[in-house]
Amino acid sequence: MSSYKVFSAKFISRLANPLKEADVKPQLVFNEAKQKSFWRPPRVPLRVQNDLRKACVQYGIDPVAYGLPAAAAHKPLKYKPNKLEKHERMRSERQETIRKNLEKMPQTIQAWKEDKLKELAKQKTSLPF
Repeated sequence: MSSYKVFSAKFISRLANPLKEADVKPQLVFNEAKQKSFWRPPRVPLRVQNDLRKACVQYGIDPVAYGLPAAAAHKPLKYKPNKLEKHERMRSERQETIRKNLEKMPQTIQAWKEDKLKELAKQKTSLPF
């Protein structure tokens, strides 16, 4: 309960008679004339049920014994990280590729030098002059 609420005498008088299941739960009703079923809303709206629950707690009455359904447990909060900018999201992936490339750099340089020497050898003529 978030805050203390002052209820009217008329509203508090509702606590004298406990609620029935049909008062607080929607009901599936079958219409024989139309051969269809539909949901009938609860007689006591959810907002009023919540106010009744708060009044029960204030006056020391058990809400479940009064006829209200048990309070639903709160779901744990889900952590959703910020979206960030694209370059910030891709930073770790980019740094990983840079690290892998730096590890392979000596082999890359050696392969480049060999290719350069092969290119130079191709350009040389076989003639002695």
